[in-house]
Amino acid sequence: MVDLVATFLLIGALAFGGGQAALPLVERLTVGVHGWLSPGEFATAVGLSYATPGPVLIIAAFVGYVTAGVGGAAVATAAVFALPVLAAIGAASAVNRLSQTWWLPAFGRYAGAGAIGLLVVTLTSLARPVADINPGLLVGSLFVGLAARRVHPLLLLAGAITAGAITASLLN
Repeated sequence: MVDLVATFLLIGALAFGGGQAALPLVERLTVGVHGWLSPGEFATAVGLSYATPGPVLIIAAFVGYVTAGVGGAAVATAAVFALPVLAAIGAASAVNRLSQTWWLPAFGRYAGAGAIGLLVVTLTSLARPVADINPGLLVGSLFVGLAARRVHPLLLLAGAITAGAITASLLN
């Protein structure tokens, strides 16, 4: 039972990007490392998890049940959420304490620009095989639009996509 808790604490701590992103880690630990599930049982768990919301939760309950019955299902399910819940409580407490500082509201205002920047980098890297894109020009244009604070970020993304499509059609 200790291995079950430790494994799902680790999965809960490292499962960023949604359930599908965590599945390779879950498979490696539950099938490869511990041998709790066969590859066929893992495939069944994944199939079941796609039919319901929360694939990591469903797989944790399934692995816990196969490993240690109903108690194992409860423990694995609680363990997969324990660290993220504690992190959220800690973050909420920190935000409450720091909300009176000058820099936290400023950070909140400009964090969106950083997120848009990450999306632009992703879009640029995905579009690069299709069209010759100058990432510096694209990122600079989007930064100017965001810094002006007069253009909604979704409009900037739509403009970047349109510009990319026009550029791609002109280059081909």
